[in-house]
Amino acid sequence: MSTPIDHLAEFERTAAEFAAVLDTVDPAAAVPGCPGWTLADLALHLGSGQRWAASILLSGTRQKVPEVLRTTASWADWYAGTTAALAAAIRAVDPDEPCWNFAPVEQRAGFWSRRRMHETVIHLVDAVQAGAAPDQRAASGLTAVPAELAADGVDEVFGVFLPRLLARGFEPAVTRQIGIRATDTGDEWTLTPVPQGDRPQVERAKATGEAVLSGTAAELDLCLWKRLPGSVLTVEGDPAVAAAFLAGKATP
Repeated sequence: MSTPIDHLAEFERTAAEFAAVLDTVDPAAAVPGCPGWTLADLALHLGSGQRWAASILLSGTRQKVPEVLRTTASWADWYAGTTAALAAAIRAVDPDEPCWNFAPVEQRAGFWSRRRMHETVIHLVDAVQAGAAPDQRAASGLTAVPAELAADGVDEVFGVFLPRLLARGFEPAVTRQIGIRATDTGDEWTLTPVPQGDRPQVERAKATGEAVLSGTAAELDLCLWKRLPGSVLTVEGDPAVAAAFLAGKATP
């Protein structure tokens, strides 16, 4: 993550890829990463989330997720419209402007371009896998996530979602010190539990602990979001510590 990511540009690029999938894959196709959902359900979820984020950015305050009716337009066109609305809202608000978000992190507008980019990345993986043969799903999902975005996604999980889930009352995913290493980007993290259920300490640029998990940045990101099995990662140290972390709830 040495080069800053243009989250808005990457959001728009990834959203265009998602729209392209909607044009080519049956909307009734099952989404393996979201059991019980079709691709149409996924499009509604992602598009309504974009409208929600746009309303928050423009108001600066918490808003209800809109109840979206099934669209009479093509799924790709409707989704592209929600993408354009969110991109316009991001451009209209200074990233340093105070703005509500759902996590116990700094309440600034810049949160949303990063968050919606990663939301789109993970659901692009879901959409691509919905259109792939069962034996091609893992590989097709990995190719949908550029390494630098995946590394930033891992960092977002540690900085945003671990504290969010703790704040919502879930058991901590980090109960023993663990290291995480992205073999392709060189990014490393050490997660250290803090007493009394507070958010874990996150130390970047080193990976140490009772266990160290290694894999490509995309493998790490998709494992944290439960889109790949933890068995794709390499474990150094105590395998029980690694297994407990991977089984924990690091993401919604």
